[in-house]
Amino acid sequence: MLVKKRRSTRHRWKVLPALGCSFLIYPALAQTVNVPAGLPPTVNATYQEVGMGGWTPPTSSTTQQISGSGSVVSTTTTSSDSGTDALQSMYSQSWGYAAAQNASALGVNPDALAATCVVESGCRNVYTANSNSSITGAFQMSNGTYNEALQKALASNPSLASTITNTGISGQQDPATQAVAAAQYLKDAATTLQNAGISNPTALDARAYYNFGPTAGQAIARATDDTPMSEFVSASHMASNGISSNETVGQWRANVASKMGSAASSPILSS
Repeated sequence: MLVKKRRSTRHRWKVLPALGCSFLIYPALAQTVNVPAGLPPTVNATYQEVGMGGWTPPTSSTTQQISGSGSVVSTTTTSSDSGTDALQSMYSQSWGYAAAQNASALGVNPDALAATCVVESGCRNVYTANSNSSITGAFQMSNGTYNEALQKALASNPSLASTITNTGISGQQDPATQAVAAAQYLKDAATTLQNAGISNPTALDARAYYNFGPTAGQAIARATDDTPMSEFVSASHMASNGISSNETVGQWRANVASKMGSAASSPILSS
């Protein structure tokens, strides 16, 4: 009867003649590791400009669990962002993060700024070639309003000058620069509405101010829903803004809110 010799399970030592040393060889074991799945999709600003405030862009990361054979076991994505859809629309533009940071430097909520650019242009840098109007850009500002608001913003926070392309009127076509003026105009709107008794003005509250000016804007923000828009806005302005002749303030608010999404209720001023 033949008896098979049992293989020893003890680990063997192997000596390398050239090195004169020995090491213990263990059998290879399958391993599971977590590795990054590429670079984060957004920029993570670690160091910020002096005087630019405490704004930090959203960060996200994706990891994959890889088995010992190299196959993907699972994929997990995490994000710290809690912004509105409007803010995400602005972030999708190459200038979006710079615009948000410039707004924060003025004490303006980026969500409210984003709500404005969504309604004005879909957050696109629209050039308006109209001989009768200078309104242009992602935030659709006239040259006069833009220049006045920009100078006011720079006087309030001089450090912003280093973040914009041009302090003159040519900066209108740079959305991140125009965002400085737009944020300042929203801040002016919030201050005016607070003085009128609206304690914490939202992007929706300030919409009429931004669209129709301070006088009509304040009146519309305080009006009841059943008040006709025609009491505050001329027929030509209503027509050019797609407002029907018999539209009420409540109907107008509902239309604006549907475009802004959840950002409609975002406060203008940062807490």
